[in-house]
Amino acid sequence: MEKLIKLLIILIFSMIFSGCLGMQYNTGESYLEQEKYPEAINAFKTILEQNPEYPNAHTQLGIAYYRTGMHEQAISELKAAKELRFNDKRARLFLGMAYLKYGKTDDAIEDTIVEWESYLDMFPLDNMSGILQKSIVVLKSGEILPATVDLITSSIETAIAQEDKDRDAIYFDRYRSFEYRYPFFRHGYYPCD
Repeated sequence: MEKLIKLLIILIFSMIFSGCLGMQYNTGESYLEQEKYPEAINAFKTILEQNPEYPNAHTQLGIAYYRTGMHEQAISELKAAKELRFNDKRARLFLGMAYLKYGKTDDAIEDTIVEWESYLDMFPLDNMSGILQKSIVVLKSGEILPATVDLITSSIETAIAQEDKDRDAIYFDRYRSFEYRYPFFRHGYYPCD
């Protein structure tokens, strides 16, 4: 009986602390959406200090670094995210863009092509497929201008923003529907506040 009580206590504490990481992650995502990149970077770094095996935190930290122009750090974080979760779409997309922005060398272009081709192999019917296929053709042509890199990355970022907008609308509709069916969930208890 004593062992059962100890196990229950450990389980409760682990649930509370994992909830805290989840809340910290949501805070980081919120900062990222509000374009408060230094705050987002700090939030995701805090998560990774507590749990370095959190692939979404690596991905979001890599995106925050990418958006602040810290492409070398973005590459490092996005590679870590990809190693932890091989089929991470965002990590592959932003890793390719970070390679392009970091260096316009042949190696960077080749790394980008490899990332995006593997993305297309995993997700051939994805919304990004057309954009990535056209981008790969341009990159393989061999004549890449700085404006071309900016055009490729901005078209991918625009498509990502549209996907996020569509996803958020769907989630909002689901949440609103759930909230009205179960009104006692409107005001929750948050143990980490």
